Amino acid sequence: ISLAAPLQKFGEAAPEAFKRLAQILTGPAPKKRDNEAKVAMDNCTSALFELARHQLPLCPPEVPAWQIVVSKLPIEDDEDEAKKVHDAVADLLLEQHAGLLGPDQAHLGKVLAALAEVYKNEGLCKEETAAKILRIFQMLPKDNLVKLAGGFSEKQQKKIERMLS
Repeated sequence: ISLAAPLQKFGEAAPEAFKRLAQILTGPAPKKRDNEAKVAMDNCTSALFELARHQLPLCPPEVPAWQIVVSKLPIEDDEDEAKKVHDAVADLLLEQHAGLLGPDQAHLGKVLAALAEVYKNEGLCKEETAAKILRIFQMLPKDNLVKLAGGFSEKQQKKIERMLS
């Protein structure tokens, strides 16, 4: 699905793909020790991300695609998908993509937390992506960051402080 999502012809299958991926991603989480299931879940997240990015007009109204994707970030078990998705998320954030940010930028804190989490983690983030993430945090007004800080873990807060110092 990830590879087909950008193709116009995939539009026919997109509504059903949105529904099925949403069903999987909002279902029970895989067990911590089930690595194959966790990688499969990451692949589903990546597929829904690409669908939302390229076929959103065909998304059924009952499927909150961007909300589901944001809730599953960061991707941590499939390193190849993680690098691709985190790079694309950084790009969309730099473009201030309305879907990714959500209504009234409701998803911004969660997206920033995910990017802080993967920053300079070689398995989950390419060097170019880390540079984009740094630029994102440097561009953010300090008061916005302070408002969002409550949603960051202690580890994420420390990474952000290091980025900005």
